[in-house]
Amino acid sequence: MNKIIDAIACKNLPPRDIKNANIVNIWALIWAATLALNSYLSEFDWFSSTLPTLSALVIHATIGIAMILAYKRFLKQLDELERKIQLDALALSVGLTIVGFSSYSILEKAAMVPDLKPYHLIVVLALTYSVGIIFGRIRYR
Repeated sequence: MNKIIDAIACKNLPPRDIKNANIVNIWALIWAATLALNSYLSEFDWFSSTLPTLSALVIHATIGIAMILAYKRFLKQLDELERKIQLDALALSVGLTIVGFSSYSILEKAAMVPDLKPYHLIVVLALTYSVGIIFGRIRYR
């Protein structure tokens, strides 16, 4: 259990990597908040005209780009082992999501399961990525 807690808490990472990871996490939370806010506001017809819709899109996309750039900086400054852990976690999350959702879509077309929502994709990616990082840190550290 201590290994899992250490992996989640980034105990074996240098302070620079922890700082960069926290910056990425903050950008990811802000991005998720704008996505949730935009989804919430769309339910009340806030996006009935072009200007609010384009404003929300530009803000959300700009925050997303900032998050991507922060993550790229984070990856560039990691040591080889942590970069491998990150790459393995990314491969797991993308691979599992593609295979899982393509399989689900077959069932969806056969009307055997409910429709997929875009947020399902984001949740599955985030969870499998997080699990991949935890297992990678336990395995290699």
